Amino acid sequence: MSVASQVRKSGAARRRKLKPTLIVRIRGGIGNQLFQYAFGRKIALETGMKLRFDHSEYEQYFNRSYCLNLFKTQGLSATESEMSAVLWPAQAFGQTVKICRKFYPFYQRRYIREDELLRDGDTPVFKQSAYLDGYWQKWEAPFSIMEQLREEITLKKPMVLERLKLLQRINSGPSAALHVRYGDYSQAHNLQNFGLCSAGYYKGAMDFLSERIPGLTFYVFSDSPERAREVVPLQDNVFFADPMQDGKDYEDLMVMSSCDHIVTANSTFSWWAAFLNKNEEKHVIAPLKWFKNPNLDDSLIVPPHWQRL
Repeated sequence: MSVASQVRKSGAARRRKLKPTLIVRIRGGIGNQLFQYAFGRKIALETGMKLRFDHSEYEQYFNRSYCLNLFKTQGLSATESEMSAVLWPAQAFGQTVKICRKFYPFYQRRYIREDELLRDGDTPVFKQSAYLDGYWQKWEAPFSIMEQLREEITLKKPMVLERLKLLQRINSGPSAALHVRYGDYSQAHNLQNFGLCSAGYYKGAMDFLSERIPGLTFYVFSDSPERAREVVPLQDNVFFADPMQDGKDYEDLMVMSSCDHIVTANSTFSWWAAFLNKNEEKHVIAPLKWFKNPNLDDSLIVPPHWQRL
């Protein structure tokens, strides 16, 4: 090999080695995780950055688990060396990061917080490795790479038999998924920001769809099946798909997405069920008020082409 060829090869190796890394902090339930993935994936596709995930927070969770590795998603878990390289002089996300941001302005380009971007109206510029900390619940990012995400957010393994049977039943005729979210939304701090969807909302959504689609069966998915029976009419064309309590809510998400139409709660879980649904003639119905808190803008999360009731 000539000297010139060796130099070119060495230079290419260095460039590969110096390829910037984008680390996305992953937290929350599956809906939150998918928004975080979508934002990071979009940036990685646009910039060619290596996509990594910091899901160390789940070591402290008891009611949530990391789910992205159960889908055919791209990107890897961030290693300790990758974390320290991006967050240096910090070794990992924590107090040192916050101190660095306070005293070193350059560090704010390395560790990017969503709430500060929203407040300042800035758009992040990714010319170097960075760590993203936020929920990134904006409909435009996922829809800009919709086909890519629909291919990647598919299960690696088959569903359990009980869900496969439910899926077969859903596919036997016109169907609509109704999502009733209670659970942690019933807690005081969440009630203040989100509120709960009313019985009137679900009745109105069911009437809207029934007038347009003959023979429709409604499949009710809820984290609180008892409360779901209080807000959804008990009638012959309603089937309550009660949770299996096996921790595989990501399978429930995929089952919901297979219904012809979706009635969402004000929840990212059913948001993603609607997004992943490939029916080109689907109706997606979302609550008129996604947030109870008037200071929160739901135009960022709810696509304008979804029906609001």
